[in-house]
Order: sequence, then structure tokens, then C-alpha cells
Amino acid sequence: MIVALRSFSFRKWSVITALTLLALGGCAAGSDTVAASTPSPLSEQVFSVGYNRIAEIFLQPVDMTKLGIDGLAGLRTLDSQLKVERVDQSVQITRGARLVTEFAIPEGNDPSAWATLTTRALDRARQFSPPLHDATPDQLYQAVFDSVMADLDTYSRYTNPVRANGERAIREGYGGIGLTLEPVSGRYTVREVLAQGPAERAGIVLGDRVEAVDGVATPTMTVDQVRDSLRGAPGSTVQLTVAPAQGAARVYALRRERMIPNTVQLRVDQGIAIIKLERFNASTAANLRNAVTQAQSLLGPHAAGYILDLRGNPGGLLDQAVAVSDLFIRHGRIVSTAGRHPESWQRFDATGDDVLHERPLVVLVDGHSASASEIVAAALQDSGRAVVVGAVSFGKGSVQTVTRLPNDGELFLTWARMYAPSGYTLHRQGVQPTICTSHDDSDVDGVLLPLRSGQMESPGVLAHWRAQAPDDETALTHLRQACPWKPHLPELDVQVAERLLTVPVLYRSALALSNTAVAER
Repeated sequence: MIVALRSFSFRKWSVITALTLLALGGCAAGSDTVAASTPSPLSEQVFSVGYNRIAEIFLQPVDMTKLGIDGLAGLRTLDSQLKVERVDQSVQITRGARLVTEFAIPEGNDPSAWATLTTRALDRARQFSPPLHDATPDQLYQAVFDSVMADLDTYSRYTNPVRANGERAIREGYGGIGLTLEPVSGRYTVREVLAQGPAERAGIVLGDRVEAVDGVATPTMTVDQVRDSLRGAPGSTVQLTVAPAQGAARVYALRRERMIPNTVQLRVDQGIAIIKLERFNASTAANLRNAVTQAQSLLGPHAAGYILDLRGNPGGLLDQAVAVSDLFIRHGRIVSTAGRHPESWQRFDATGDDVLHERPLVVLVDGHSASASEIVAAALQDSGRAVVVGAVSFGKGSVQTVTRLPNDGELFLTWARMYAPSGYTLHRQGVQPTICTSHDDSDVDGVLLPLRSGQMESPGVLAHWRAQAPDDETALTHLRQACPWKPHLPELDVQVAERLLTVPVLYRSALALSNTAVAER
């Protein structure tokens, strides 16, 4: 998934309250109701912010009546006896043979009115449904929003506060000390120490055991409890009792800082730097620049080239995909986006830097390379800066915005499509590698034979299919089948890339075939 982080404040939406609540026989609280006097645990503002954001920015116009009714119907996941249906111009909720409540359908396509109706309907249904009455607010929000988002697209989703907090930590960082622990035989052992973090500066190293956090023995704590106790507000202090492999335990008082997981890994093999990007978070571009600097120091001025490994990378932040591409491209378009909302129309161009100083570059992709990975691969391919090797990427060519709701949950809403520099949409098409490794996985020579013999697919054919694919399923099928991803030995992709980088004539031939331009947007 690719995420465009934008600052969305909670608007004070004008809530239309002129909904007609029909007084129905049999709906008054009675002996068979469930705690009718219990105050509502739900916030109408959660539904109001969520529904208004959907109506405002989703890629396609939405029918709030359908979304609202389907959202209430999602309560069946908590109580299978409930039934929600439209009857003429009203919404009826029944449980078994009993009519629970009925509301008039709001006029127009008004998200605020539907937020009010949803909250009132939920409050009423909770009085007659033990499962709903016993459900937590988060479970009720989840049931409604899951059903609403199912009407949108595959990538729009709701995340509850707990999951949202974890995802924010991956994307944007968290207050911590830079340690990753692993439970081993009832003890928590240091598996990873984040470079330049508080733990590393204090001298904690791989293999040390964390025996206690703030005086609480870690063997008595769950994994989640240990993780949560290590995290906290930046600037706050946590006390660790740490036992090294040899020697006595020591107590460390560490001040938490904003920590962002490092998603970049570097290794050097026979004069070639292989840089793996696991995902795109807030520090990916900076960490990639540091990895390149380290590689240049290790390789010296005679490096054969660089491999950027995006296989299995599911994506991440849009701005980081742009920044990563910009590290290698001196000029020209990186990516453009377009949707229904005016602010979704954006263009991102290179700013004139190339940290590799035009050294040869190969990018690896596979069927699990998605979103931000596809932006980088397409930009480097279309600009003629790199040779793409592997199999067709996933084809996740849409941008999601994140709206933080008043309950601390989040809505991910698709609001734009992504377009490569040459103009084709990444949506469903994906990025076609210049050198395909999925046709012949026997050896490197077999993969590179079409390149050596001049029998590679003409770029013009791919360009034609790309131009037709958005509206023509046959063209899309031809495109996706040109180099379909299938499991094979991962070493093959790397070996093909290394051969290209060590045989300059092959690299230049492959680079010349990277131009698959169609009409620029």
C-alpha cells in the first residue's frame, strides 16, 4: 500500500438532526430490553468524520444511502439475528421476528445525516441485542466501518486504535530506545540494536538479556507488555536491567527518542553493492542515502554497480518513494497522481541529484513488489536510469490517504491513481521488467539469451499494450502474461543483475530496451 500522509483536522461537521424517528409499537423499553438506561458508548463524531471523509475524497462518488445501510448491516457479524433492510424510504432493523427500530432515510447524499442515523440506530439496537450491548465501542465501529469499506475498493480500510497505533509506529516512528527483543527460553534477548539509538549509545549489544524494565522482571511479562513498557513519549525515561552474555547485570536509565525502524539493508559482493528495501517508512530515503555512502566507502571508485532489491516490498509512504527515486534521477518526472479531489492531482519531478554519479544500477522486482516499490521501479526504468530485472510487479497503482478518527482509529481511503513518467497507469498493470527471470529459471545464461541474440520483446509492443490496458482486458492480459511472476530461486535474480553489471555491453543493451514510453500525462 502507498500512503500519502496529509494533515486532516477534525472538522466540526454540521450534523443534520432532522431525522424522523418513527414511534413504533413494540419498540418501547420493556422487561426484555437490555440495560435501556445505559449511556451510549458511541461517539457520533467518529461516524461523522469518517463518512464525510469518504464522501469528500474517495476516488469515485459514493452513494451514502447504500453505504449507510450496508454499514448497519455489518452488525450481523456481532449478532446474526439482526436484519437491516430498506423499506420504501425508511431503514428497518429487526431481531428475529421483532421490529427493533425504524428511521427515515435522510434526504440527499448527506454523510452527516447518516452519521446521526447510524449512531441512533446503534444505540437503539443495543437495547434489544445482548451481543451488541456487550460489544465494546471498538467492536461496533469495526463492524460498521468494515461493511462500509467493503463497498469501496480493495485498498480502502478501517483500522482500530490498537492496530492503527502499531501501523503509525512503523510508518512514522515511535518513542523508544532502539531495541528489538526476542523471547528465548523464557528470557528476552536483544536481537537488534538500532544504529545511533539510545540503547546503542549506552553500550547494549546483540545477545544481551533484558532482565527487567522499570523494576518489573521481564520473565513475568508477555511480549506485548515488554514492547509497550519499552515505548513511551520521547523525552521520558525507562530503566532497564541488562545482563550481558558474560559478566554481571547492569542497570541503564535511557531517555526515549523518536525511533523509526530501519528498512534498508546493505551487503557487498564482488565489487557490487546490493541494497535491500523492505518497505517505505519515514526514514527510508535517508537510510538509503547512508547505505549508498557506506557502499561507496567499501567499494571505492571502481564499483561495478549497484542492485536495488525491491522484491517483496509492499510499499509505504508516497513521499519516500519520490525521495528514493530522486536519489538516482537528475531530471524529469518521477510520478503523477490524479483522482476526484482537486488536491489529488499532483506531479513529482527530480531535483537534479544522483548519489551514484551515473554508476550502473539494476532494480529487482517480483509479484510482491507493490505501490511505492512500483513508483521507484517505473521511474528508474522510464528515465533510462536503471535496468529492471525480475517479473511483473503487483499492480497496486493507487494512493491512499490516512484520516485519524476521534477514537484514534484510522481510515485508509483510495483517492488517486498513479501514473508512471511515460504516462501509463500502474493500476493493475504493474511494472514490466526489462529482463524477465520467470520464463527460464534454469540459469543466468538462459535468462540472458534473448538479450544476447537480439530476440527481446520490442518496447513498442509493451507500449501498445500499456496504452490499451486501462480499457481493454485482452491487452491487460497480454501485458500481465508477458512476464508473469512465479516462485523461483531468489538467487537467480541477483545473479542476472550481477552478470549485467559485470558485462557492460549487456547492461547497455538492456538499458536501451527500457524505453516503453506512451503519451505523457
